[in-house]
Amino acid sequence: NGAAAERLGVGPETVKSYLRSAMRKLGARTRTEAVAAARRTGWLP
Repeated sequence: NGAAAERLGVGPETVKSYLRSAMRKLGARTRTEAVAAARRTGWLP
């Protein structure tokens, strides 16, 4: 989260919050599940 926060210019807690929200919307419990779901739904190529 720290590296992503630095790259995006936001705080680590913001990244954590955004990630939690996206995972909830995707119905994912892990980051791996989130990536798979995002690819299935077209969020990621």
